[in-house]
Order: sequence, then structure tokens, then C-alpha cells
Amino acid sequence: MNNKAVQPQVQDTTNRTGLVARSTLIVMVGWAASIVIGLLRQRIIAGQFGTGFQIDAFTAANVVPELIFTMLSGGALSFAFMPVYTELLDKNGYADRLFSQVVNLIFLVTLIASVLVAILAPTLVKAPWGVGAEYSLEVQDLIIRLMRLLLLSTILFSISSILTAVLYAHEHFIIPALLPSMYSLGIILGALVLAPRMGIFGIAWGAVLGAFLHLVIQIPGILYYKVRWFPNLAFDGPVRRVAFLMIPRVIDLFMARASINWLNATLSSRLGEGRLAALDFAYRLMNMPWTLIGTAIGIAVFPTMAALAAKKDVEQQRKALSGALRAILTLAIPAAVGLFFLGKPIIRLLFEGGEFTPESTELVFYALRFYTVALISQSMLEVVVRAFAAQQDTYTPLYVSFFTTLLNVGLAIWLARPIASGGLEHGGPALANGLAVLVESLIGLTILSIRWKGIDAQRILLDFVKSLAAAAAMIAIILLCQQFLSGSDLYLLVLGGGLGAAVYFTVAWMLGIREITEIPLAVFQQFRVKHTRQAE
Repeated sequence: MNNKAVQPQVQDTTNRTGLVARSTLIVMVGWAASIVIGLLRQRIIAGQFGTGFQIDAFTAANVVPELIFTMLSGGALSFAFMPVYTELLDKNGYADRLFSQVVNLIFLVTLIASVLVAILAPTLVKAPWGVGAEYSLEVQDLIIRLMRLLLLSTILFSISSILTAVLYAHEHFIIPALLPSMYSLGIILGALVLAPRMGIFGIAWGAVLGAFLHLVIQIPGILYYKVRWFPNLAFDGPVRRVAFLMIPRVIDLFMARASINWLNATLSSRLGEGRLAALDFAYRLMNMPWTLIGTAIGIAVFPTMAALAAKKDVEQQRKALSGALRAILTLAIPAAVGLFFLGKPIIRLLFEGGEFTPESTELVFYALRFYTVALISQSMLEVVVRAFAAQQDTYTPLYVSFFTTLLNVGLAIWLARPIASGGLEHGGPALANGLAVLVESLIGLTILSIRWKGIDAQRILLDFVKSLAAAAAMIAIILLCQQFLSGSDLYLLVLGGGLGAAVYFTVAWMLGIREITEIPLAVFQQFRVKHTRQAE
């Protein structure tokens, strides 16, 4: 009798593990494709504009539109909307009503915010604290015009991001996995078709087109799940819950993004032309494995965490968090090693040529090495903040973020001094971000450990140490290959990187890191169970 009682729980846990693994695989495959397309996008842009003042202007112009998106219709809305929407799915009509109210309100608020930013653009650019404070008047005017144009993409994203949250709530991951590719395709079309005639404005119009594609491709999925829209602006109970959960996340993301993007823009503009563009190229390179590893695993495990939190199942929440963190560390550490030691040949192969000179490569690689710390810490944070959001607690991460944002700003200002003065120049903001986020992740994990009376910390630390040992073997192989293959970037990446990765995963497996085999086995088991049920 006891076995019968336990069996459903074990089966449910196995199914959940398989579902998370399969969802992770879907997100990773989709985003791997988007990474390839994103690299092509950056290659085209690099060849046309290098790290010159036009890319500096475009990057600075995108700071405020991206900040609006992140605060109002990006991560903040998804974190607040999905748990409430999921609870209402079983109640006839209530989920559709919430969807309609939220999409209408967010669109209206984003539209108003975008109009205000368009009016205040000269101040946001030219003020002493502005994103273009240290640039010439010609570059400042270019930033203002680009900023106003890029606000169109922000308005489109205000609708698109809610559709994405709805698809995730239905545990549909295929279409969302394609979305970054759609945005990149729009920019590529702008670069190839419009930029030859319009210059950097072709890239900006491409971003608007990419946002439109990002929206349109989701409509079939919304129709499939029979999600209905109504012209309703009521601010009732469920909407107030979303707002209550969203407000602290908005403040949190505002501080985080402002302390990165805005701070990068203001500090880099004081260091000379090309520094901001180099930081942006380096950030995008770091963001690719971060997205593929941290964000993919975080998104895939979030619905499971929300369901477990609704059941008050602390033990399974602890296991989900531990498994996700160990998987992230196992994958993020070798990715960081690869970027640190092989970043220069990667940059040369991907971007060098045309306006992107060897000097541009050096500027980007310098920043990239400091960003490898952020690759690991940002990937960890993806799961930590979702563990709080799954419990409908968005205030605790906000309180932590107050401290870590101040830490980030202070470190960035201190480290972004010229090298002659003991600073790290444009490598300073990159390192500051990685260290501040690492502190934020560790504080969040400590709070979760107190709440849940443990987070399987011993196992997480043990796998972390094992990953470092495997990474040391990987570094030795890469350094050895560099001695013999330094004349060929392609051979160095294929052989050095390939052998280094093979050694890392072999050593990790020999040391007993189970995550290397758990995900593919769980995916296989999930599909086998599904196939068996269909046969029955």
C-alpha cells in the first residue's frame, strides 16, 4: 500500500524531469540556431561599420528604448504575468480576460513612455549624465534620431513579449525559441538592403522589422491555444496581482540595466571612440553562451518551479534549483574558458575585415576576457531569480538588487579608469558587472537556503569544484594547442577548442558529474514514455 502511494509521486517527478529536460533541449536548439544567425548579423554589421562612431551612436541610442522594453514588457512582465496567468488557465475565460487587460495596459503605458522619451531625447543624450554626453554635437544628433526610430521596435515588443509569456505558460517552447532569429533576420535585411543607402539608419529600420517579425510569428501559436483578446482596460484583482509582482521587478531591472547599459555608455564615451562599440560586441559574444545555457535552462525550469511552488512542495523545488544550477555551472565554466583563451581567434574569424580592423579585435577581446565572469554569474542568476518568482516573490530580489547595483556602479567607476592610472579602461564595467551579479546570486541562494532549510549546497559546491578541475585540464590542452597551431585561427578553434571541450567533458564525467548524461537520458526517457503511451 505504501508503494502504491509513493509511485504516483515518483512517476510525476520523473515526468517533470523529462519535461524540463526536453523543454531545455528545445530552447537550446532554437537558440543555437539564433546564435548562428546572430553571429552572421554581427559579422555583417562589423564589416560595414567596424567599431567606429556610427556603431557607438547606435549602441548609445538603443540604451533607453531597450531599458523601456526590459522594464515594462520584457523580463519584469513575464515574471509577474506567468504565475498568475497559469493559475487562471483552469478557470473558464479568466485567463483570456487577464491576457487582454495586461496586453492593453502594457501597450498603452509603453506607447506613452516612448512618446515622452522621443520628446526628451535631446536631454537624455546631451545632459551631463546622458548616454552621449561626451560625444561631438554631430554624433549626439545622430544618437537622438536613432533613439526616436528605435522606439518603434519597443512599442512592437510590448505586445510580442506578452504573447511569449502566454506560450511559455502553455509549456510551448518551439515558437519562442525561434524569436531571437526573427529579430536578427530583420536586422540582417536592414543591413544588406537598407544600410548601403541609409547608413546606420538601415540597421535601425532593420531592428524595427525584426521586432515586427518577432510579433507576427507568435500569432499562429496564440490561435492554436485559442487565446482570445478583448478591448478591456479594467484594473481588477488579477491585474493588480500582476502589477504588485511586477513593480519590484521593474525597479530591479531598471537598476540592473541602467547600471550596465547606461553606465557603459557614459563611462566608455570618456575613454575614446570605439570603446562602447567594443563593449557591445564583447557583451553580445558573452550573451550567446549565457542565453544558450543560463536563460535556456532558467526558462525551461520556470513552469516546473511555479507548479511546485503552487503545491508547496519545498523538497522538489530544492531539487529543481540544485539540478538547474549544477547543469548551468557544468556548461558555463567551459564556455567561459573557451571565450577567455580562444576569444581572439573567434573575433578575428567572425568579425575582422572591412571596417573591423585588428585594432577593433584587440579592443573587443580585451573586454571579452573580463565578461567571462559575468557569463557564469549571469547564468546562475537566471535560475535564482526564477526560484523567487515561482513563489510569487519579486520583492526579495529587489532588496538584494539595491545593494548589488550600488556595488556594480561603484566598481565600474573605480575600474573604468585609464590603465596608466591603475584602471582597466573599458574592461572595468565588464568585470564590475560580473562581480556584482555573482554577489547577487550568492545572496539570493543564501536566502533560499534559509527559507527551504537547505538548497543541496554541498552537492552544488562539489560539482563546482569538479568542474573547475575539468576546466584546468581543458586549459592545459588549449595552451598546448596554441603552441603548435598559433598560425591558423580556424585549426586552433576546431582542434584546440574541440579537444579542450572533449577533455573537459571526459574529465567531468570521470569525476562523477551526472548532469552531463542526465539531460539527454531524461529527454530520451520522456519521448519513450510518450511513445509507449501512444502505442497503448
